This record gives sequence, structure tokens and C-alpha cells, in this order.
Amino acid sequence: MPPLLSMEDLRTQFATDRGRVKAVDGIDLEIEPGETVGLVGESGSGKSVTALSTMGLVDDPGEIAGGTIEFTDAEIAAELRETFSNPTFVDGNTVDLTAAPEAALRLVRGQAISMIFQDPMTSLNPAHTVGEQVAESLSLHQFGGRRKDTWLNAIREILPRISRDIDPEIRERTIEILEEVGIPEPGARFEEYPHEFSGGMRQRVLIAIALASQPDLLIADEPTTALDVTIQAQILDLIDELQAELGMSVLMITHDLGVVAETCDRVAVMYAGEIVEEGPAEEVFANPSHPYTYTLLESIPTEDKERLTPIAGNVPDLIDMPEGCHFAPRCPWVTDGCTDGEIEFRQHGGTAVDHRSKCLLEDFDKAKYGTDSVLPQDTGERGAEPLLEVSNLKKYYEEEDGVLDRFLGGTGKSVKAVDGVDFSIYPGETLGLVGESGCGKSTAGRALLHLVEPTDGRVLFAGTDLTDLDRSGLREARKDMQMIFQDPLSSLDPRLTVGQTIMEPLKIHDLPESDPSVSTTADLTVSGIERDRVEVEVGDEVDAVVGAAEDVSTVHVSVAVADDDVTVEVDEHVGVETTVSRSESGRIELVSVVVSAGDSDRLRRRRRVNQLIEAVGLETGQYNRYPHEMSGGQRQRVGIARALAVDPDFIVADEPVSALDVSVQAQILNLLEDLQNRFDLTYLFIAHDLSVVRHISDRVAVMYLGEIVELADTEALFEDPRHPYTQALLSAIPVPDPTVGTEDRDILRGDVPSPIDPPSGCHFRTRCPQIIPPADLDVDQEVYREIMFFKQRVEDRAIDLETATNEADSETPRAIAEQLREDHFDTLPTGEAGTVLESAVEQVASGDWEGAESLLDETFESVCEVADPVLSDGDHPAACHLLD
Repeated sequence: MPPLLSMEDLRTQFATDRGRVKAVDGIDLEIEPGETVGLVGESGSGKSVTALSTMGLVDDPGEIAGGTIEFTDAEIAAELRETFSNPTFVDGNTVDLTAAPEAALRLVRGQAISMIFQDPMTSLNPAHTVGEQVAESLSLHQFGGRRKDTWLNAIREILPRISRDIDPEIRERTIEILEEVGIPEPGARFEEYPHEFSGGMRQRVLIAIALASQPDLLIADEPTTALDVTIQAQILDLIDELQAELGMSVLMITHDLGVVAETCDRVAVMYAGEIVEEGPAEEVFANPSHPYTYTLLESIPTEDKERLTPIAGNVPDLIDMPEGCHFAPRCPWVTDGCTDGEIEFRQHGGTAVDHRSKCLLEDFDKAKYGTDSVLPQDTGERGAEPLLEVSNLKKYYEEEDGVLDRFLGGTGKSVKAVDGVDFSIYPGETLGLVGESGCGKSTAGRALLHLVEPTDGRVLFAGTDLTDLDRSGLREARKDMQMIFQDPLSSLDPRLTVGQTIMEPLKIHDLPESDPSVSTTADLTVSGIERDRVEVEVGDEVDAVVGAAEDVSTVHVSVAVADDDVTVEVDEHVGVETTVSRSESGRIELVSVVVSAGDSDRLRRRRRVNQLIEAVGLETGQYNRYPHEMSGGQRQRVGIARALAVDPDFIVADEPVSALDVSVQAQILNLLEDLQNRFDLTYLFIAHDLSVVRHISDRVAVMYLGEIVELADTEALFEDPRHPYTQALLSAIPVPDPTVGTEDRDILRGDVPSPIDPPSGCHFRTRCPQIIPPADLDVDQEVYREIMFFKQRVEDRAIDLETATNEADSETPRAIAEQLREDHFDTLPTGEAGTVLESAVEQVASGDWEGAESLLDETFESVCEVADPVLSDGDHPAACHLLD
């Protein structure tokens, strides 16, 4: 049986002024019917271009320069033969997509091959409702709504529609598809717009559009990159369920190796336009046979790694790639033969395993990798007094419906972004702050720095109450408190060079300046001369350039004498004056070295910027580069250098690695740890990636809907999570091991509720898998969860009666109630609980919302609804009634 999709020697190139970019450089890949293949690699390796090439969506100046893409499907082949009168690009049941005209590709796209794009907000049209966009895909591919390619039809597409009426049959099918992908009450949400949906719901809409035509092949391009770990787990489970139901194949494109391990049958590892390793997922993860695959896996944070091992260097320029193996310049095991000629694939593993790798080495010594010397790690011991104390911190945003509300007064509703949080951070400590998007993490970080004005609460920093400071006082305090932002591209001024960006805070705060309490010293190394014949004088103000750790500023000086010549080198960017005293015979008697910060503010600032550039792992030659000329990891390093410029004690790092590849992520995490040890820094590390948080944090605070629900030392929290929300977060972490099952995972339902009107009692109760039933109610936990979900939807008036009426056997309340029970419950309770629930459902079916709500409250009300859980004192507090 032939593969569903086959690529052979595929080459996609882009013509530029500098030359041709070889984005895809001769790859071979097959996807069998019903199979999931993972395509992994760093950004810039060619993954997305491979997908676009498959779909025929490569725009100018790009083109498929060579190779073939063949798709085998009897129905599509027959339809193309009928439409194009026995075309040459169809051979039997196989379609040559590289030779097919655009009109033929349009028929294949959507109908046989569909794609989920990475960013739902840029993929969905904000001017059209969600229902219209799914219905359009159905109309084109399932209901004969495709129009001919004419100028008249093109104009019709871009002109505003006079009527948005949708055929009832298409509407009904659209609602079914939205329900299949997990959109709650799809009939009611049909007319809503993308901005009214959460990130996870928007991604589900994209999946609905892609699956509307029930394609044979689904291409998922980074479908979970921008999502929280809980929503990611929902989406991956959804794709898996739909694949099993529809029997389709999936090409999963991602740089998250945990996602690949969890979802894929086979893995293809891509680097610099080539596939360098391919094989069954379990085989590739257990026995990586290409150095690139192994180094990628070693970059992943795991609980047993004290130090990450990032891949050195960057993906090469795709215009002028190195000869031989493209990975050779970064490979720890490179040999002479690696840079000569084309590298062929070699088979690895047993004879029955199709595991190939594009490497000359049969094996490589993995024990030698990751043993470089590093700065000593902090012990994690906390001081007696906290550096930062946050008490009852709140940040509310007033909701305004229009311009007149600003003058006449609005509804009085507030967005409770941060709703009374308390925590302390000790000197030298890293406190991780985790939670889903919308829980208030970033707002809390900005509020405690007073980048946004807190609504209430106190923030004590080094004994100073920031809420009592005026504008000039806050400006002075911010020299000791800085922030690293999530997106370096949007937080860096595109008009400023690297040097200007880092120098800007120095000018604002009239820095650098020396701290009189800091002492200066030299770490001296000599060769070719006795130690007592070398003296080094370090200026008192050198800390203005070099910085200090534990109130000591150290410069590293090396003096070497060879053939009567004296060479003096200083690692830091400071001024150096050398005097050599000789005897009458010419013998060197004394070498005097004077190290200084510089005489002018301009010189000191330039030296300080160069010092910071090197401190964050960049080169001083990048001083005059602009942000767009740098990679994502390099831009993040610039952001870190800017935060360090004013020599702070405390840094809020807001998702500093969330947008980075795993190898670059490892570099930045190592850098943050090194800088913490070098400059005595204290971090509040905000993230939703719990693997990263576990690696870098001493303690972790878990945040949900504006409140902290659990706080503990890192290892204690991961080994014994006490709050159901923390347990769900940890359960959802994808593990980079295909042998680890996900059967015990408890995936959260739904999204974070609106912070405008958060649920009463425990805010997590609307999604909690362990919500506490009344003591006198004999009902199974899983059944009670379904009842509580239904109860919440009754309170929100969020049950779609119109759709239930249309789907019911008749329009009688009894028939509608029966349909509602079928839609909302897998298992119905027995006894009194079942009788009460049946009555409540019938009241909803007849439109008596208040009666149903009252009846449900009377019988099923939980302590989680009526009482606020308290975050108690102690080493491991958790705000949950289960612990009372």
C-alpha cells in the first residue's frame, strides 16, 4: 500500500538580494494512512516551509526548486481527472502536487489536506463570526460552494456582504463540528467573534475549520506553542480523539519534544533545511543517533539536571551553508570527514527498525557532553529577612462600556486582575510564579514594581514601603528593581542599536556611579615573572563599570613576560595603564598595573555597556546592531543586559524563555543562573512552563484568577502538590518520553473564568476535579462534577435551548429536557439526586431558569461555593477546603 503523502528530494528556495535561501534542502519524508509524524527542530530549520510547500502555499519570492510531493487518494484523483480531463499530474490514484496547477491545489487543500496554523488570532478573520468562518470551509468543500476563478467572483469575495444568511443545513453541520471540537453551547456561540473567545477556544475553532471537510491529512503547525500547559493538553487530546474517529494522518510540526513524545508514531528531526534523523518515536528518544537530536534532548530541563547543556552557536545562514554536515560547526563530536561532501543516511537499531540518521558516526561518546565547568550554584538558603514583602496586593481595572461612561460613570464592574496576594522573596532567592494565562501573574509583577499603580496593598522592598513613595522616589527605587519582558522584539525600540538600548537606563538614572561601600580587588595571574614583582592598583570607582558581588568588585588581570616583552590583559572593560621598571642591565624589576573606570561619564558608560554585552554572552562587535538583525535568543540577552545596566538587586523576569527554542531556552536559563550568582540577584520568575520553573526556582507560588492558591519549596510542591489546581498543572506537563502513558492525566475542562465576575467561594470550583459534594448527598465524584458544570451553566444562562430544541424529537419540554440530559451528562445520578436533577433540567427546558437555579442550589450546593478557602501559614500552605 503506497504512503498517503510522499516527499522526495524536496527543495524550496527563496530568491533574495544576498542569494538563494535554501529553506528546504532535499528532504525525503513519507506519511502512512492513519499515522502521526512529528517534524521537530529549532526555529529556522525549515519545518513550516515544508508544510507550506506541501499545501502549495509558498509565496513569492519562494518557489519549489526541485523534487516531488505526491499525494495518494482515489477520490481526489478521480475528481481531478474528471475536472481537468485526464491531467498529466495524476497517475492512477496518485497526485503530483508539485506539478499540479493552482486550481487543482485548491481542490486538494481543505478537502484532502488541511492545516492548523500557529497563531489563531492572525489566522481568524476578526470581521466575521466564528460560525461564518467554519461554515465557509464547509460550503467550499462539502456543499459545492466553490466558485470559478474569475475576476467577478474575486470582487464578490472582497466586497462587504449584504446578507450573512447561512443555509440551514450548513449551519446545522457547523454547530455539530463546533461541538465535536469542544466548543460549549456551539449554537449560542455561533454568532460570536474571535476576540470573544479564549486562546484555547480560538485554537479549537481553527481545528474545526481544518476538519470541516474531514481531510485525509491534517498538518498542525505549532498548534499549542502559545497555549498554557492545561489548554495544550486539551488540544492534544482533542486532535488524538478526532484522528482516531476520522482515521486521518497528522503531520505535527513543533519544537516541543514533550508534545512529540506524547502524540507521534514517528519522528523526523530537521536541521538547516535537511532531515538529519528519522525513526519510530520510542527508538529516536531512547537511542538518538544524530548528535543534533541528542543535544536537543539534553537541552530540556529535567528534575535531575542542576545545569542545562545548550547547543553552542546558532542555525547556520541558509544562503551559505557549510560543506558536508550542516551541524558540524556546532557538533561536539565533529571529525575531519564531517565537512567533506554529502553525508548519506545510515541505518541504526535492529534490522526490523527503520531508524536512519545522517551522520558518519556509528556512535558518539555521550559521557563527554555537558561536563564544562560552571559557576558554583547557589545553595538556596534563605536569609533571615526578606528583600521583598507583598501584602494584600490588588490591581483592579475599571470596566467602561463607552466614552460617556467615563464621564457619567460605568457599570461599577472591575476586572480583578490581582485580588489580594501575599508573598515574600528572600535575598538571592528565585521565587517562581506560575499559572495559566489570565490568572494575573504578569499584572502582579508589574504592580509590585509600580509599573502599574496597585489598587490596594503594600510592597516593602528592603524595608521601604513603595506605596509611600512619590514619583521621584519610585524612580530612584527602580534602580534596584528591574524587569525582563516576555517578548524582546516588542520591548526593544527598533530605532535603537544594542548599545543605545543598554545605555538608555544609564542616561535616565545618571549612571554609572560608584558605591562607596564596595571594595575593589584584583584576581591576578602571572607567568614568566615572580609574583612579588607585579603590583596591581584598582581604582575605587571601578565597580561603576564592572559591578559587584557581596560588596566586592573584582577585575581579572593577567601579566605574562616572554622574551623580555610584557603582556597585560584584563578581562573587564576598564582603563589599563602599565608601567615597567627595569634595572640598568635591562632586567624587569617591577610591573605596575593601574586599573581605572575612566575619567568621563561618556567613557564609563561605553565601558559599562561593553561589560554588560559580554556578561550576557554577546560580542562587543554587536554594539551597533539593531534588534531585527539578531535572533530571538540574542534579543532576549539584550533585554537582560538592559535590566542589569543599573546594577539592580531584584529582577522580575516575565516569561523570559516562553517564546524560545529549547536550545536557546537552555542558554538563557543558564545565563540567568550565572548572573544571579555573579551579581547577587534575586528573581521573581513568572512562567507557565512548570519544567522551567522547577529547574530555576527555589520556591514556587501557584496563582489562579488573581489569588495565590499554593506556595512551597520547589521540590516539596512537585513531590506533594496539595491544591487540585496544582495537581492538574503538574499532570498536564508533557514528558519527553514516548513510553510514559497519559492514562492517569486529569485534564481540566473549560477556561479560566472572567476576572470581572469570578466564582464565589473557591474561584477554582467551576473546573475543579475534586469539588466537595454536600455531606448528606450520596453521589459519585465524577457524576457530581457533571452536575456542578451544569449548575454553573444554569447560573450563567449559558445553555443553548434553541439548539437543544432543534435537535430534540419534538418541541415539548419533556423532549427538550431529554436532549439536554443527553448533551450534558454521560452518567445520571440515582435516588434523590437523580430526581432533583431531572426536575431542574425540565425547568430549564421550559425556560424557568430561576426555579432550576434555586432547586440545584438547594440540593447540590458545595462548601466550595459558599466559603472562601484561606491560604494558611506554614512551609507549604494551600488554599483548599479539602485540607480543612
